[in-house]
Amino acid sequence: MTDGKTAGVIGLGFMGASLAAAFRGAGGIEGGIERVVGYDSSPDARARADAESYVDEVLDSAADVARAADLLVLCTPVQQIITDLTELGPLLRRGAIVMDIGSTKVAVTEAMVKILPDGVVPIGGHPMTGPATARVDSPTARIYAGRVFLLTPTERTDPAVTRWCTDLLRGIGARVEVLDPDRHDRLVAVVSHLPRMLPVPLLDLVVKDPDPMLTTLPAGGFRESTKRATDSLDMWGDVLLTNTGHIVETMRRYAHEVELVADQVERGDPATLRELLATTSDRWAALFPADVDGADGAPPAEPGNR
Repeated sequence: MTDGKTAGVIGLGFMGASLAAAFRGAGGIEGGIERVVGYDSSPDARARADAESYVDEVLDSAADVARAADLLVLCTPVQQIITDLTELGPLLRRGAIVMDIGSTKVAVTEAMVKILPDGVVPIGGHPMTGPATARVDSPTARIYAGRVFLLTPTERTDPAVTRWCTDLLRGIGARVEVLDPDRHDRLVAVVSHLPRMLPVPLLDLVVKDPDPMLTTLPAGGFRESTKRATDSLDMWGDVLLTNTGHIVETMRRYAHEVELVADQVERGDPATLRELLATTSDRWAALFPADVDGADGAPPAEPGNR
């Protein structure tokens, strides 16, 4: 692999534009990206990417991006990624690398192996970040700094390509982990896909309650607990269809855990309930230590100013 590579980004929404910007800002990485081109089916997204310089150049079509790319990154919903693989695969140069950032990996990597022509190297990817995680509204290269970026090589992925992609992503500040696609789908079913589905039964409880006053009472806490119900319907529909088994298994495990907690609440022992709440608080703090002192994303207070 030589220097002076061109990265092509298909899909210039929040995640794709942010990744393109990160690649542009990572100049000087040996063997890295020298030029970033992109395309999006939305005229507004293309205009914004050009105006905000997320890419070096917005090209006229996805096909043009595929022809230009040494590294092609597909940043669209999963089913569209699979369609893109079919349409763009024949246009890719021999030795090109194809990565995606879709939320499920088995369906995508199986399609990569089946569809992409010989000489094109596939590798799945999934950054564990986004606007909510980074607490920003507009695309920015900063969302990848310090965040986990999962890579899922296939049987067609040259280990040298996995190492190159790892170095590239570390160069934009990401913490790279490599795992197989099925393990990826099982893990993200718990930490990403289940949280997206939790508002569904919770909102059902409200709208199906026989007392109509209930629908007038939800306030801030309920809003925060259910706002993911409005997340991209196209993207999440694809997730449900391409990770069904792991999501269903995770939801049933969660239902079991709810029953166990309900049993403890029903017994009504004050010490047990206190321990339950304290343990939950400790677990959250262990998962999100940076947020313990800074409420709502605010930085922790300086010593002496609390």
